[in-house]
This record gives sequence, structure tokens and C-alpha cells, in this order.
Amino acid sequence: MAGITNTTTAVKAVFSLNVITAVVGFLLFGFGIVIVTIRVKNGRITSISLKRSSSDTDPLKTTLATHICLVVALFCFSIAYAMQTAIVALQVRSESPVSVTAAFSYYYTDGSSPESSNSNSISILSFAQGFVTILFTFFLTAAVWLHSNNLTTNGTRVNTPGTLSRLWNALILGGILLSGFASWARGMYVRKHTDLTFPNAINGDRVARILYILFRCVVIFSSTSVSIEVLRLFSLLKEKGSRDNTSRPLLARFVYAVVPIIWIRNAFILVNIVLIYQDVAAWSRPASQAVTFLLIIFGQLANLTILVMVLWGAWSMGRTAGKGREDDELISGVERAQVDSSN
Repeated sequence: MAGITNTTTAVKAVFSLNVITAVVGFLLFGFGIVIVTIRVKNGRITSISLKRSSSDTDPLKTTLATHICLVVALFCFSIAYAMQTAIVALQVRSESPVSVTAAFSYYYTDGSSPESSNSNSISILSFAQGFVTILFTFFLTAAVWLHSNNLTTNGTRVNTPGTLSRLWNALILGGILLSGFASWARGMYVRKHTDLTFPNAINGDRVARILYILFRCVVIFSSTSVSIEVLRLFSLLKEKGSRDNTSRPLLARFVYAVVPIIWIRNAFILVNIVLIYQDVAAWSRPASQAVTFLLIIFGQLANLTILVMVLWGAWSMGRTAGKGREDDELISGVERAQVDSSN
């Protein structure tokens, strides 16, 4: 029985990258859980209204909603790459052909092949990975939107998001789930009575392929819309927020680091969509592997960077969220004690 050590260099390289990505994802997931636990323990989990704010420095928004989205996104991200790692290991052990291609991360032979002894497990893991990847995309986009709005509210004293923003982003976020699960469900229908993997189901069925491309286009549109809103919020913060406000550098970091990464990642998604309709089997092996490594490596690094930046920003923002209210309560308690002692 073959093992990872006996497979091609390309497969070993991508397998190692998947392992590292999954491990880093689980570490970030654990860090996110710790942050949420500390915030809840310290009571910094609720927001205060502008009317109840006693000064221009009291944060109106906390990071609880952002952290919840982040924790779920990190869990889905880590599980997805852990499943991808398991799929490659099973594929190699079954001695069925496995190669790196530019159309998808890997190309697996039809699971019904007698050579693929682990075909059923590979198929199940493949569809499970597709499912959690859809959830990851949804929660990551939601976290970026929530975090940028919370920073703007705390920095400008203007409550964001507004009603139109809530409705619009609820629509595009719902579009991610609807289009994603539609393509996944169609793939499950195509898989019926076979051991096809999710990429094979998409590649072999016209409806599934169209729905999957629609999902990827919705992801591009949604993430671009959210990034444009981040730019608009940063402009609002610069206009109405003070220069020494703690939210300003956090959102600036977001604008100059996360937004360009989102746009470049979207460009790579477009390339991946185009390649779905290309006969990559006719490409030379070096060309196919070069494009594939570019897509895989940048895709993983882009998502990891976005996750780290949002987690770091939410953690930095959360260190002061609720602090002003706690100070007010402490001052009120001291004043009451002084009145009681004077009486």
C-alpha cells in the first residue's frame, strides 16, 4: 500500500501545505475561543446606546458578534483543510491516480473505479468539505462586515450599520448560502448511487457546474461589496472621528491590508472559474502545476491573512470594549460610598 512519502513531489508539497494550514487554523480557533471566554467572563459582551455613553471615548459596540462569526469561520476553515488532508492521504493509499491540476485543487478519478478502495470515504469527505467551505465563506464575509461597522461606530459616535446596509448585506450574505448550498445539493443529487467526489460531480454535470460558478460569482460580488463598504466607512471615520481615536488605525490597517487581499483573491477565483471550462489535461505538466500551486497557495494564504487580521483587530478593539461602562459603574459606586460616609 502506497503512502504520502511514495507519491509525487507535487502532491507531497500540497499535502504538507494543507497540514500546516489546518494546524494554524486550529491554533487560531483556540485563540478565538479563549478571547470570547475572557470577554464573557469580564462582562464585555453587550453594547451601550449613544444616550447612555458618558464620554466620547466610551465604545458603543463590542466584539462579541464579530468573534462568534470568526470562531465559526475558523472552525470551518480548519475542518475543511483537515478533511482535504485526509482525502489526499486516502487517495494515495488507495493507489488510484491522483494529480495536481489547475481546474481544481486536486483531480480524483471517478470514485466508482475498482482501483479506488477508499472511494466512499473520499466521496463523503469531499462533500463534507464542500459544505463547511460554504459556511466558512459566509461567516468570514459577515465577520469583515461586522468588524468594520463596529470600528466605525466606536470611532465616529454614529450608529452603523444603517437599515439599508443591514438589508443589503443580509441579502448578499443570504445569496452566498443559497447559491452555495444549491450547488452542493445538486452535486449530492448527481452523486446518488455513485462515489463521485464534489469536484467530479461539478465537472460532470452541467447544472451543478453552473450553480457552482454562480456561487463563486456571488462570493466575488459579496466580498467586493463588503470591501467597498469598508472603504466608505473608513472615509466616514476620517471625516467625523478624531485623529487619536483608537478605531482609526485599526480600520486603516483593514483598508490597506485586508481590502487589497480580498480583491486579489477575487481575481484568482475568476481565474479558477475560467479554468473549470478549460481542458487542463492538454496542458504540459509544469504549466498545470505552476498555475495550480499559485491558486492553492495564494488562496490559503489570503484566507489565513484575512482571518488573522480580523481576529487581531477584534482582539485589539475588544480590549477596551465595555471598559468605559465599567469605569462609570466604579465611579458611581465610589460616589455613593462617599455620600454614605458623609451621612
